[in-house]
Amino acid sequence: MNDLEEGLLKATDTLESAKVLLETGFESGAVNRTYYAYFWAVRGILSQKDVFVKSHTGTQTKFAEVYIKTGIVPEKYGKYLGRLEDKRTLADYEAICDFTKKEVQEMIDWTEEFLEFIKHNVEKLL
Repeated sequence: MNDLEEGLLKATDTLESAKVLLETGFESGAVNRTYYAYFWAVRGILSQKDVFVKSHTGTQTKFAEVYIKTGIVPEKYGKYLGRLEDKRTLADYEAICDFTKKEVQEMIDWTEEFLEFIKHNVEKLL
């Protein structure tokens, strides 16, 4: 299994855990898992360009440089990543976060859409 396959597998598993958390009323936990699902997918595709970063900020920066600014990946996917990280930071570091199920489901939908984009455009991402 290569790094892309591993990243997508981890992303898919992590997204499934986000769905379970959302279904059982743990919205903040679902936000965290949704962000990490997206993060693992981004790391997986970056690995195809031999780009390996250690930080969240570095991951966002390199994703923008390698895929968004070059037009390989639509800009909305870069924006989704930024929004998800902002929401994840709130979920992880604020004592009280009132995420609605609808709001979290939208984040899950963004992530599912991104994963589908990757699967349908693998050749373009290499």
